Amino acid sequence: MNQSELNMLKQWVVILRNISDFVQIEKLDGIRFEIRSKEQGHNIPHLHVSTSSASLSIAIETGEILAQKGKIAPAQLKMAKIWVSENKVLLEKKWNEFSNGIEIAV
Repeated sequence: MNQSELNMLKQWVVILRNISDFVQIEKLDGIRFEIRSKEQGHNIPHLHVSTSSASLSIAIETGEILAQKGKIAPAQLKMAKIWVSENKVLLEKKWNEFSNGIEIAV
């Protein structure tokens, strides 16, 4: 790939990234994990976890629940926390790639 093609590819990445406000990282047993790209001003890198009855924001680095709306089944909450913990490196990379806020040093 030459420099001109690489520059064009970079422009398309920016365009396509702005089409969607989020990127779904995983869907597991009715739990959706996503990073939203248009959340300027957030001080804590996090992801959004949603089920049919609840939505949560979970800090990537600590696993702390930052916000919650609705009621999530204890088994689903446990599964979500385990998944976040086991996929921390992936989430850090995806946060840096898709968010337009604070970057995580990886």
